[in-house]
Amino acid sequence: MLNFRVVATGLVAGCAGLTLAGVAFGSDASQPVDSTPATATSPFATLLAQRGLAAAEGYPGLHSLCSLEAPLIDAGKRHRLSDDASDKPRPKPKSSAGKRKPLGPHRVFDNLYFVGNGQVSSWALTTSEGIVLIDAMNTPNQAETIIAPGMRELGLDPADITHLLITHGHGDHYGGQSWIVEQYAPEVIMTRIDWDMLDDPEQRIDNPRWGEPPERDHQVIDDEMLTLGDTTLGMYITPGHTPGTLSLVFPVKDGDEVHHAVLWGGTGFNFGPDEARLRGYSASASRMHQIAQEAGVDVFLSNHPKRDGTPGRIAALETRKAGDAHPFVTGDQALGALDLLSDCTLAQAERLRAAR
Repeated sequence: MLNFRVVATGLVAGCAGLTLAGVAFGSDASQPVDSTPATATSPFATLLAQRGLAAAEGYPGLHSLCSLEAPLIDAGKRHRLSDDASDKPRPKPKSSAGKRKPLGPHRVFDNLYFVGNGQVSSWALTTSEGIVLIDAMNTPNQAETIIAPGMRELGLDPADITHLLITHGHGDHYGGQSWIVEQYAPEVIMTRIDWDMLDDPEQRIDNPRWGEPPERDHQVIDDEMLTLGDTTLGMYITPGHTPGTLSLVFPVKDGDEVHHAVLWGGTGFNFGPDEARLRGYSASASRMHQIAQEAGVDVFLSNHPKRDGTPGRIAALETRKAGDAHPFVTGDQALGALDLLSDCTLAQAERLRAAR
């Protein structure tokens, strides 16, 4: 039986004038538009989307990225056009009848702890010289009432947070930083590109339900390593979701076994139907696949629990028996998640190209 990815790659390579290594397929530079074509008209786009889905069957939370019919919405424009957003009433909470137990804090690996909620992740990576907190949720209140108590419940001391790493400049990831900085004074890490984005009202996404953005602190550069005692964390700038999204590679421990995780720093297409940006996103994911493969990555993580299946995998952890495989360790599927991100983003770009 022929391997689908090999066959698809051959078809891609055979398309005149197309290159997967770069960020552009043609000489005609694309520009963002205000509307998205309803359906794909490009067989090549369909092929790429199918290939992406096949690569990451174990991560259904990513599959919506491969839909060639879903609208691509510019969240920034939506917020900028809604000048009265802060005056709009909050939606009423939905009934909790029949819903699963809310996602609470959990030790996922011996040195990695989930301290977010069902909507947005916050991860605590422990080292011999302190804790790296990855993302700070939406608001100071969430930092105070979810992150810090969750860490204490798991036996961690929030005062040991030495670094707060923010994956990208959207408030659902930086919004709680002011409380954490005030309480524990960690070094705050984000890319200069995304700090610049937050200073630019034309790029920034404002939401009255988010906390304040961080003040400039450590401006990470691409391929920078953060070493704390026994742990080295690799930081890579992966433009796409935002211009300066930061993705990570770091070791995780399960008893005597050491695995390596990739945390993709920003997933959705909230920037609208921007073909050039989609191609850049695809190139970032493709590059990250190579980095992750060289690092021996077999764990894929996200900063939104539904994207990487955290709720189901944590549930499996709770019933795990001695000798059972770790539910977050997915082998080649972890790299397949990056293949999906690359292929399906490229499919979206081809969809827009075909509609021009």
